[in-house]
Amino acid sequence: MLLDEERGAGSRQGGRAARPRRPRAPTAGLAAALAASLAAGLAAPGPGYWGLVVALIALDAVWLAAAGIAVAWPGLLAVLGTVGVLLALALLFSAVKPEPKLRAMALASAYLAAFTTAAAVLHYLTATLALPLADARLARLEAGLGFDWRGWVGFLAGHPEPARWLALAYHSSGPQVGLVVIALAAVSRVGRLWAFARLFSLGLLASVVISALLPAVGPYAFYQPHLYPDGHLETVGALWHLEALQALREGTMPALALSEIRGLVTFPSFHACLAVLTAWALAPVPVIGPLALLLNGVVVIATLGAGGHYLPDVLAGAAMGSALIIGHRVRRARPSAVASPSRLPLSEVGCASLEPVRSHHGP
Repeated sequence: MLLDEERGAGSRQGGRAARPRRPRAPTAGLAAALAASLAAGLAAPGPGYWGLVVALIALDAVWLAAAGIAVAWPGLLAVLGTVGVLLALALLFSAVKPEPKLRAMALASAYLAAFTTAAAVLHYLTATLALPLADARLARLEAGLGFDWRGWVGFLAGHPEPARWLALAYHSSGPQVGLVVIALAAVSRVGRLWAFARLFSLGLLASVVISALLPAVGPYAFYQPHLYPDGHLETVGALWHLEALQALREGTMPALALSEIRGLVTFPSFHACLAVLTAWALAPVPVIGPLALLLNGVVVIATLGAGGHYLPDVLAGAAMGSALIIGHRVRRARPSAVASPSRLPLSEVGCASLEPVRSHHGP
Protein backbone atom coordinates (compact mmCIF):
# COMPACT_ATOMS: atom_id res chain seq x y z
CA MET A 1 0.00 0.00 0.00
CA LEU A 2 1.32 3.41 -0.93
CA LEU A 3 0.95 6.18 1.62
CA ASP A 4 1.63 9.10 -0.69
CA GLU A 5 -0.16 11.20 -3.25
CA GLU A 6 0.69 8.87 -6.13
CA ARG A 7 -2.17 6.62 -5.11
CA GLY A 8 -5.47 7.95 -6.41
CA ALA A 9 -3.72 10.43 -8.71
CA GLY A 10 -6.01 9.52 -11.56
CA SER A 11 -9.10 10.28 -9.50
CA ARG A 12 -7.85 13.81 -8.83
CA GLN A 13 -7.99 14.87 -12.46
CA GLY A 14 -10.95 17.20 -12.17
CA GLY A 15 -12.89 14.76 -9.98
CA ARG A 16 -13.65 12.44 -12.91
CA ALA A 17 -14.54 8.85 -12.07
CA ALA A 18 -12.08 6.20 -13.15
CA ARG A 19 -12.97 4.32 -16.33
CA PRO A 20 -14.02 0.70 -15.88
CA ARG A 21 -11.25 -1.72 -16.76
CA ARG A 22 -11.65 -4.63 -19.12
CA PRO A 23 -11.29 -8.10 -17.63
CA ARG A 24 -7.79 -9.46 -18.04
CA ALA A 25 -6.42 -12.93 -18.11
CA PRO A 26 -4.94 -14.01 -14.75
CA THR A 27 -1.37 -14.09 -16.11
CA ALA A 28 -1.71 -10.72 -17.79
CA GLY A 29 -3.26 -9.27 -14.64
CA LEU A 30 -0.43 -10.58 -12.47
CA ALA A 31 2.20 -9.22 -14.84
CA ALA A 32 0.44 -5.86 -14.98
CA ALA A 33 0.17 -5.72 -11.19
CA LEU A 34 3.87 -6.53 -10.81
CA ALA A 35 4.84 -3.90 -13.39
CA ALA A 36 2.63 -1.33 -11.68
CA SER A 37 4.16 -2.16 -8.30
CA LEU A 38 7.70 -1.81 -9.64
CA ALA A 39 6.83 1.47 -11.36
CA ALA A 40 5.23 2.82 -8.20
CA GLY A 41 8.31 1.86 -6.25
CA LEU A 42 10.37 4.35 -8.24
CA ALA A 43 7.69 6.85 -9.25
CA ALA A 44 8.03 9.68 -6.75
CA PRO A 45 8.70 12.56 -6.80
CA GLY A 46 7.57 12.30 -10.44
CA PRO A 47 8.85 11.02 -13.79
CA GLY A 48 9.59 14.55 -14.91
CA TYR A 49 11.92 15.12 -11.99
CA TRP A 50 13.80 11.88 -12.56
CA GLY A 51 13.98 12.91 -16.20
CA LEU A 52 15.48 16.21 -15.08
CA VAL A 53 18.18 14.30 -13.19
CA VAL A 54 19.01 12.35 -16.34
CA ALA A 55 19.10 15.57 -18.40
CA LEU A 56 21.43 17.24 -15.89
CA ILE A 57 23.76 14.23 -15.90
CA ALA A 58 23.88 14.29 -19.71
CA LEU A 59 24.58 18.04 -19.71
CA ASP A 60 27.30 17.58 -17.10
CA ALA A 61 28.95 14.84 -19.15
CA VAL A 62 29.01 16.91 -22.34
CA TRP A 63 30.23 20.04 -20.55
CA LEU A 64 32.93 18.17 -18.63
CA ALA A 65 34.24 16.71 -21.88
CA ALA A 66 34.20 20.10 -23.60
CA ALA A 67 35.98 21.76 -20.66
CA GLY A 68 38.55 18.98 -20.39
CA ILE A 69 37.70 18.31 -16.74
CA ALA A 70 37.80 14.74 -15.45
CA VAL A 71 35.74 13.42 -12.56
CA ALA A 72 37.61 11.58 -9.82
CA TRP A 73 36.39 7.98 -9.76
CA PRO A 74 36.23 7.38 -5.97
CA GLY A 75 33.60 10.06 -5.40
CA LEU A 76 31.64 9.14 -8.51
CA LEU A 77 31.53 5.46 -7.59
CA ALA A 78 30.49 6.35 -4.05
CA VAL A 79 27.55 8.41 -5.30
CA LEU A 80 26.50 5.80 -7.87
CA GLY A 81 26.72 3.04 -5.28
CA THR A 82 24.74 4.98 -2.69
CA VAL A 83 21.97 5.91 -5.11
CA GLY A 84 21.87 2.37 -6.49
CA VAL A 85 21.50 0.82 -3.05
CA LEU A 86 18.79 3.28 -2.07
CA LEU A 87 16.83 2.60 -5.27
CA ALA A 88 17.12 -1.13 -4.67
CA LEU A 89 15.75 -0.63 -1.16
CA ALA A 90 12.89 1.45 -2.55
CA LEU A 91 11.98 -1.43 -4.88
CA LEU A 92 12.32 -3.94 -2.06
CA PHE A 93 10.01 -1.98 0.23
CA SER A 94 7.49 -1.49 -2.57
CA ALA A 95 7.27 -4.68 -4.63
CA VAL A 96 8.76 -7.39 -2.42
CA LYS A 97 8.11 -6.46 1.20
CA PRO A 98 5.75 -3.47 1.23
CA GLU A 99 6.89 -0.96 3.83
CA PRO A 100 5.60 2.43 2.61
CA LYS A 101 7.47 4.52 5.16
CA LEU A 102 10.82 2.84 4.54
CA ARG A 103 10.20 2.95 0.80
CA ALA A 104 9.60 6.71 1.02
CA MET A 105 12.78 7.27 3.02
CA ALA A 106 14.90 5.26 0.58
CA LEU A 107 13.40 6.75 -2.57
CA ALA A 108 13.51 10.35 -1.35
CA SER A 109 17.12 9.92 -0.23
CA ALA A 110 18.08 8.41 -3.59
CA TYR A 111 16.42 11.20 -5.53
CA LEU A 112 17.84 14.04 -3.43
CA ALA A 113 21.35 12.55 -3.59
CA ALA A 114 21.19 12.10 -7.36
CA PHE A 115 19.71 15.53 -8.07
CA THR A 116 22.00 17.41 -5.68
CA THR A 117 25.11 15.79 -7.12
CA ALA A 118 24.11 16.47 -10.74
CA ALA A 119 23.18 20.08 -9.92
CA ALA A 120 26.39 20.64 -7.93
CA VAL A 121 28.53 19.52 -10.88
CA LEU A 122 26.57 21.80 -13.20
CA HIS A 123 27.05 24.63 -10.72
CA TYR A 124 30.81 24.19 -10.88
CA LEU A 125 30.77 24.01 -14.66
CA THR A 126 28.85 27.29 -15.00
CA ALA A 127 31.80 29.00 -13.31
CA THR A 128 33.86 28.21 -16.43
CA LEU A 129 31.76 30.82 -18.27
CA ALA A 130 33.81 33.40 -16.33
CA LEU A 131 31.15 36.11 -16.60
CA PRO A 132 31.89 39.48 -14.95
CA LEU A 133 31.68 39.37 -11.16
CA ALA A 134 28.64 41.01 -9.61
CA ASP A 135 30.13 41.83 -6.20
CA ALA A 136 30.24 45.59 -6.78
CA ARG A 137 26.57 45.64 -7.76
CA LEU A 138 25.56 43.51 -4.78
CA ALA A 139 27.58 45.71 -2.42
CA ARG A 140 25.90 48.86 -3.78
CA LEU A 141 22.49 47.26 -3.34
CA GLU A 142 23.40 46.24 0.19
CA ALA A 143 24.51 49.79 0.99
CA GLY A 144 21.24 51.06 -0.44
CA LEU A 145 19.40 48.80 1.99
CA GLY A 146 21.31 50.44 4.84
CA PHE A 147 23.10 47.30 5.99
CA ASP A 148 26.70 47.44 7.21
CA TRP A 149 28.10 43.99 6.47
CA ARG A 150 31.55 44.83 7.83
CA GLY A 151 29.98 46.07 11.04
CA TRP A 152 27.96 42.86 11.43
CA VAL A 153 31.02 40.66 10.93
CA GLY A 154 32.98 42.88 13.33
CA PHE A 155 30.24 42.32 15.91
CA LEU A 156 30.55 38.55 15.41
CA ALA A 157 34.33 38.79 15.77
CA GLY A 158 33.88 40.55 19.10
CA HIS A 159 31.32 38.03 20.34
CA PRO A 160 32.76 34.58 19.57
CA GLU A 161 30.12 32.58 21.46
CA PRO A 162 27.10 33.90 19.50
CA ALA A 163 29.18 33.61 16.32
CA ARG A 164 29.85 29.96 17.08
CA TRP A 165 26.18 29.17 17.66
CA LEU A 166 25.21 30.95 14.46
CA ALA A 167 27.80 28.90 12.58
CA LEU A 168 26.44 25.67 14.08
CA ALA A 169 22.93 26.67 13.01
CA TYR A 170 24.19 27.43 9.51
CA HIS A 171 25.71 23.98 9.20
CA SER A 172 22.52 22.30 10.36
CA SER A 173 20.91 22.82 6.95
CA GLY A 174 22.31 19.62 5.46
CA PRO A 175 21.34 17.37 8.39
CA GLN A 176 17.91 19.00 8.42
CA VAL A 177 17.27 17.69 4.91
CA GLY A 178 17.81 14.19 6.27
CA LEU A 179 15.48 15.03 9.16
CA VAL A 180 12.78 16.08 6.69
CA VAL A 181 13.02 12.72 4.92
CA ILE A 182 12.89 10.68 8.13
CA ALA A 183 10.31 12.73 10.03
CA LEU A 184 7.77 13.17 7.22
CA ALA A 185 7.95 9.51 6.27
CA ALA A 186 7.64 8.46 9.91
CA VAL A 187 4.46 10.48 10.47
CA SER A 188 2.98 9.41 7.11
CA ARG A 189 3.21 12.88 5.55
CA VAL A 190 4.76 11.42 2.43
CA GLY A 191 2.88 13.71 0.06
CA ARG A 192 4.55 16.64 1.79
CA LEU A 193 7.91 14.89 1.47
CA TRP A 194 7.52 14.63 -2.31
CA ALA A 195 6.46 18.26 -2.42
CA PHE A 196 9.60 19.21 -0.50
CA ALA A 197 11.75 17.20 -2.94
CA ARG A 198 10.21 19.03 -5.90
CA LEU A 199 10.55 22.48 -4.33
CA PHE A 200 14.12 21.67 -3.27
CA SER A 201 14.92 20.76 -6.87
CA LEU A 202 13.38 23.90 -8.33
CA GLY A 203 15.07 26.12 -5.76
CA LEU A 204 18.51 24.57 -6.24
CA LEU A 205 18.28 24.67 -10.02
CA ALA A 206 17.12 28.30 -9.98
CA SER A 207 20.02 29.20 -7.68
CA VAL A 208 22.50 27.51 -10.02
CA VAL A 209 21.17 29.31 -13.10
CA ILE A 210 20.91 32.76 -11.50
CA SER A 211 24.32 32.54 -9.84
CA ALA A 212 25.82 31.51 -13.17
CA LEU A 213 24.59 34.80 -14.65
CA LEU A 214 25.60 36.81 -11.57
CA PRO A 215 28.78 35.18 -10.22
CA ALA A 216 30.48 36.69 -7.20
CA VAL A 217 33.34 35.93 -4.85
CA GLY A 218 31.31 36.93 -1.78
CA PRO A 219 31.66 39.69 0.81
CA TYR A 220 34.62 38.18 2.72
CA ALA A 221 36.77 38.37 -0.39
CA PHE A 222 35.24 41.61 -1.68
CA TYR A 223 35.20 43.68 1.53
CA GLN A 224 38.32 42.04 3.01
CA PRO A 225 37.34 42.89 6.61
CA HIS A 226 40.12 43.36 9.14
CA LEU A 227 38.07 41.59 11.80
CA TYR A 228 36.10 38.39 11.31
CA PRO A 229 35.20 35.35 13.42
CA ASP A 230 38.17 33.11 14.16
CA GLY A 231 38.25 29.41 13.40
CA HIS A 232 37.45 27.33 10.35
CA LEU A 233 33.90 26.64 11.53
CA GLU A 234 32.78 30.25 11.32
CA THR A 235 34.29 30.90 7.92
CA VAL A 236 33.33 27.67 6.17
CA GLY A 237 31.35 28.57 3.08
CA ALA A 238 32.82 32.05 3.08
CA LEU A 239 36.42 31.63 1.90
CA TRP A 240 37.15 28.00 1.11
CA HIS A 241 35.49 28.17 -2.32
CA LEU A 242 37.85 30.81 -3.71
CA GLU A 243 40.57 28.47 -4.95
CA ALA A 244 38.10 26.30 -6.87
CA LEU A 245 36.31 29.35 -8.26
CA GLN A 246 39.55 30.84 -9.56
CA ALA A 247 40.63 27.56 -11.16
CA LEU A 248 37.28 27.13 -12.88
CA ARG A 249 37.19 30.70 -14.17
CA GLU A 250 40.77 30.40 -15.47
CA GLY A 251 40.23 26.94 -16.96
CA THR A 252 42.99 25.35 -14.89
CA MET A 253 40.99 22.72 -13.00
CA PRO A 254 42.09 19.31 -14.35
CA ALA A 255 39.79 17.09 -12.27
CA LEU A 256 36.73 17.40 -10.10
CA ALA A 257 36.37 15.43 -6.87
CA LEU A 258 32.70 15.21 -5.91
CA SER A 259 33.57 15.03 -2.22
CA GLU A 260 35.34 18.40 -2.44
CA ILE A 261 32.62 20.41 -4.16
CA ARG A 262 32.00 23.69 -2.36
CA GLY A 263 29.06 26.02 -2.80
CA LEU A 264 29.91 28.86 -5.17
CA VAL A 265 26.45 30.44 -5.10
CA THR A 266 26.31 33.98 -3.77
CA PHE A 267 23.13 35.45 -5.26
CA PRO A 268 20.58 34.13 -4.42
CA SER A 269 21.44 32.30 -1.22
CA PHE A 270 20.25 28.71 -1.50
CA HIS A 271 20.89 28.32 2.24
CA ALA A 272 18.22 30.95 2.92
CA CYS A 273 15.88 29.35 0.38
CA LEU A 274 16.43 25.92 1.93
CA ALA A 275 15.80 27.29 5.44
CA VAL A 276 12.35 28.48 4.34
CA LEU A 277 11.55 25.19 2.59
CA THR A 278 12.75 23.09 5.53
CA ALA A 279 10.75 25.08 8.08
CA TRP A 280 7.64 24.67 5.91
CA ALA A 281 8.21 20.95 5.37
CA LEU A 282 8.63 20.18 9.08
CA ALA A 283 5.86 22.52 10.27
CA PRO A 284 3.19 19.81 10.74
CA VAL A 285 5.47 17.44 12.67
CA PRO A 286 4.73 17.54 16.42
CA VAL A 287 7.46 19.11 18.58
CA ILE A 288 9.94 19.18 15.69
CA GLY A 289 7.90 21.69 13.68
CA PRO A 290 8.13 24.71 16.04
CA LEU A 291 11.79 23.95 16.77
CA ALA A 292 12.55 23.78 13.05
CA LEU A 293 10.89 27.16 12.54
CA LEU A 294 13.10 28.75 15.21
CA LEU A 295 16.26 27.01 14.04
CA ASN A 296 15.79 28.01 10.42
CA GLY A 297 15.10 31.58 11.40
CA VAL A 298 18.56 31.51 12.96
CA VAL A 299 19.96 29.85 9.82
CA VAL A 300 18.78 32.79 7.72
CA ILE A 301 20.58 35.22 10.03
CA ALA A 302 23.69 33.02 10.12
CA THR A 303 23.87 33.01 6.32
CA LEU A 304 25.26 36.54 6.39
CA GLY A 305 28.33 35.77 8.49
CA ALA A 306 28.98 32.02 8.52
CA GLY A 307 27.79 31.65 4.94
CA GLY A 308 29.57 34.71 3.58
CA HIS A 309 26.54 36.26 1.85
CA TYR A 310 25.48 39.79 1.08
CA LEU A 311 22.14 40.88 2.50
CA PRO A 312 20.54 40.93 -1.00
CA ASP A 313 21.60 37.27 -1.40
CA VAL A 314 19.75 36.30 1.76
CA LEU A 315 16.64 38.33 0.98
CA ALA A 316 16.46 36.91 -2.55
CA GLY A 317 16.93 33.33 -1.32
CA ALA A 318 14.26 33.65 1.35
CA ALA A 319 11.88 35.28 -1.14
CA MET A 320 12.50 32.47 -3.63
CA GLY A 321 11.71 29.82 -1.02
CA SER A 322 8.52 31.64 -0.04
CA ALA A 323 7.47 32.00 -3.69
CA LEU A 324 7.99 28.29 -4.29
CA ILE A 325 5.77 27.40 -1.33
CA ILE A 326 3.06 29.84 -2.39
CA GLY A 327 3.15 28.48 -5.93
CA HIS A 328 2.84 24.94 -4.56
CA ARG A 329 -0.17 25.88 -2.44
CA VAL A 330 -1.92 27.59 -5.35
CA ARG A 331 -1.29 24.68 -7.68
CA ARG A 332 -2.51 22.12 -5.16
CA ALA A 333 -5.56 24.13 -4.15
CA ARG A 334 -7.02 24.40 -7.67
CA PRO A 335 -7.68 20.71 -8.43
CA SER A 336 -8.77 19.96 -4.87
CA ALA A 337 -11.28 22.79 -5.01
CA VAL A 338 -12.77 21.31 -8.17
CA ALA A 339 -12.82 17.75 -6.91
CA SER A 340 -14.13 18.42 -3.40
CA PRO A 341 -14.96 21.96 -2.22
CA SER A 342 -15.55 20.73 1.34
CA ARG A 343 -11.99 19.43 1.76
CA LEU A 344 -8.88 21.28 2.74
CA PRO A 345 -6.28 21.82 -0.02
CA LEU A 346 -4.14 18.76 -0.51
CA SER A 347 -1.07 20.76 0.42
CA GLU A 348 -2.58 21.19 3.89
CA VAL A 349 -3.46 17.54 4.20
CA GLY A 350 0.13 16.53 3.42
CA CYS A 351 -0.26 12.79 3.05
CA ALA A 352 -3.26 12.82 0.77
CA SER A 353 -3.47 9.19 -0.05
CA LEU A 354 -4.03 7.03 2.96
CA GLU A 355 -7.01 6.11 0.82
CA PRO A 356 -7.94 6.99 -2.75
CA VAL A 357 -9.45 10.46 -3.11
CA ARG A 358 -13.18 10.13 -3.41
CA SER A 359 -15.36 11.90 -5.91
CA HIS A 360 -17.39 14.81 -4.60
CA HIS A 361 -20.48 12.71 -5.28
CA GLY A 362 -19.35 10.10 -2.78
CA PRO A 363 -20.03 10.01 0.97
